[in-house]
Amino acid sequence: MILRYLAYFPANICLIGCAYVLSPFLAAWSMKHGPVLPGRWRWFSTLNADLDGYIPQHVAGFDPAAKGFKLWWQRTRWTWRNPCNGWQSEALGVEDIAKAFTVKRDVPLAFGFYLKLWLGWNPIKRGGNYYPFMFQIAPKRRS
Repeated sequence: MILRYLAYFPANICLIGCAYVLSPFLAAWSMKHGPVLPGRWRWFSTLNADLDGYIPQHVAGFDPAAKGFKLWWQRTRWTWRNPCNGWQSEALGVEDIAKAFTVKRDVPLAFGFYLKLWLGWNPIKRGGNYYPFMFQIAPKRRS
């Protein structure tokens, strides 16, 4: 499984980069066609929600009445939140989590920060048919 992870890693990084670049365009497309991306374009977003995901989840700062630029910006930010979740779930996911690995750690940093590190496969299915491939490294502030 580690060899499979290493083999997928470069393509995953490239597609995550593409997701950040494409997000504003996908959000613009959605302004005319609705918040659900078509076909394989859905791979650039999350499978368990459309581009308005933060609105139904009642996350502070996401306005359910947003229109125009504000709605476009919310949809762009939603795609940035979990870029390529669809790709990681459907194309790189595994059917049997027992055959996969997961490394999830919070590494302490200075000044009340920590580094969120998540490698492997998520042991929870989140909207797809498979356990999704995971790669997350992000600095966070302790609450």
